[in-house]
Amino acid sequence: MRKKRYFQKLYKFNEENNTYGIEVSLDTYDDVYDDWDASPFKKRDIEDEFNDFVVNSSQDIPFNYDISIVLYLPIAKRDEQKEVTLISAYRNYYAYALDRLNRRKTTLYKKTISYLLLSIFMLGIGYFFFRGAKSLVTSIIHEGIFIGGWVFLWEFFTSIFITLRELQEEYKIFKRLYKAEIVFKYTE
Repeated sequence: MRKKRYFQKLYKFNEENNTYGIEVSLDTYDDVYDDWDASPFKKRDIEDEFNDFVVNSSQDIPFNYDISIVLYLPIAKRDEQKEVTLISAYRNYYAYALDRLNRRKTTLYKKTISYLLLSIFMLGIGYFFFRGAKSLVTSIIHEGIFIGGWVFLWEFFTSIFITLRELQEEYKIFKRLYKAEIVFKYTE
């Protein structure tokens, strides 16, 4: 028999819909919402602690498995309208998070292109126009331009290979949470 991995010990597997459930116990439906947000419930922000918990839990479970968010509430609090409202707020929150990440990626693409162009420009100027510089001032300008070009080239590579990868990873997590099924379970 195959040894269970860490996440398989922590999260229940639902064979019916082939998902791992992230279980959260609540006292009321309002526990999911941010107390400081005065918006209507459908547009209200999700509580930071709830978001952190589901994001961290989602990261524990490999991406080749689907997830569901299982919310446990007291049976006396059961309210179908509040369920619908909570699901709507949850979807709105993660849809907005995905939109923000898309905007950040677009901004990053623009910055990355500008870093590359500035790097090429500065390295070109340093190579072609200050090659035979003899005076101290022109030598300092020459070195400064070369250093600036290399710094912009470094920023270009950092943006592509590190920052963009981190944004794409974050996007995968939020998209997974957005698509996750919300399940309500009631206890005595």
